Amino acid sequence: MYEKLDSLLEKAKKKIRTEFNRLGMMGFDELNVTNTSKTTRSMFDRLLSNNENLYLTAAKDSYTNATKAAKGAGFSGEESEINGEWLTAILLAYNLVTGYLYDREAERKRLRLNEQILTAREYDSREMYNESLRKSANLWWTQTSQYGIDVVDSAALQAYADMGVEKVRWVAEVDARTCEVCKSRNGVIYDIAKVPTKTHYNCRCYLEPVDIEE
Repeated sequence: MYEKLDSLLEKAKKKIRTEFNRLGMMGFDELNVTNTSKTTRSMFDRLLSNNENLYLTAAKDSYTNATKAAKGAGFSGEESEINGEWLTAILLAYNLVTGYLYDREAERKRLRLNEQILTAREYDSREMYNESLRKSANLWWTQTSQYGIDVVDSAALQAYADMGVEKVRWVAEVDARTCEVCKSRNGVIYDIAKVPTKTHYNCRCYLEPVDIEE
């Protein structure tokens, strides 16, 4: 379900590290208010663009696989296009898992980083500066990976709906780390319009179509 996404996220992690390492090489003499804002704006624009490409690729892969699964279960229908407009609608919506809007949170993270950089500069503390960059990079990675899961899940649901699937089965990977909520939902069949929201970050539970003859 998430194999393609995981492959893309590994590459994204390297790009994130490169961006923040590049910022970490800047001297305090370069990091005045104006230049800090300009530099972080450019960096976050690149990060956002990278994520959009990642999400579209992952969503298209998920849609294709879910369509095949639905057809294998006896369903058929007219396929829709997973494109930039579709992705924008997903990212603009309030996310019940993260508790924020994607673009607004990205801007909050950027502004928070600006403040931390200028504070480190004021105290002439490279240690403070490097720690701020580390935390900011980790927070961006968390946002990037969580929304990756979200777009993959959304694309699969879109495919099922397009194929006329009416009911789906919740599938959890049950092991020592599986939460009680996910365990309780494992194997439960839901109407496609009433699938409950995931309850935590990094949830790898997924949905499969219920065979038309079941």
